[in-house]
Amino acid sequence: MRRIALFLALAALMTLVTSCGKKDKAPTVTVTELSPVDETPTYVFTHEDTVEVQTLVSQFIDRLDNKDIRGAVEQLHFLQGDSVRPLSPMFQRRQAMSMMNVQGVKYKMRQMVLRSNTNNEVKMEITLFEKPEGDKRPNTTAMYFRPVKFEGKWYLTVWDNITDTKSEDRLEK
Repeated sequence: MRRIALFLALAALMTLVTSCGKKDKAPTVTVTELSPVDETPTYVFTHEDTVEVQTLVSQFIDRLDNKDIRGAVEQLHFLQGDSVRPLSPMFQRRQAMSMMNVQGVKYKMRQMVLRSNTNNEVKMEITLFEKPEGDKRPNTTAMYFRPVKFEGKWYLTVWDNITDTKSEDRLEK
């Protein structure tokens, strides 16, 4: 059943990617997760959902490009039970320290998967340093976001073991 949900999510993403160049009405992207009881779809995401998450990640990346780590970290939230909260000052400092340790020369969103209101994933690739052609040293790392849709609005949360209160639910694929 998880493979079916993953296949449907990938198919929906491919549909979105191939239709992004069209100026017609924005398509509805349906990501389906089948319920074990009644086998009905439970989540529907629109083009606007995708754009909103992409915009949040782009704003985060723009702040990092401008060396505004504080501004980037202030964008982050955490899922506490069934609500979304801004990071406390202590967690903001913790995230800022993490971001300082992986300051890069280039940031790029690599992957986005929307599964449900709380079980989503965005992978951001961080190029740590430019390297000459032929240099085989690794120069990239990744950061993962867990976008959450709460009361109709998207928030960026991070994938960690401290602020992610629904990690068991969110790790299901």
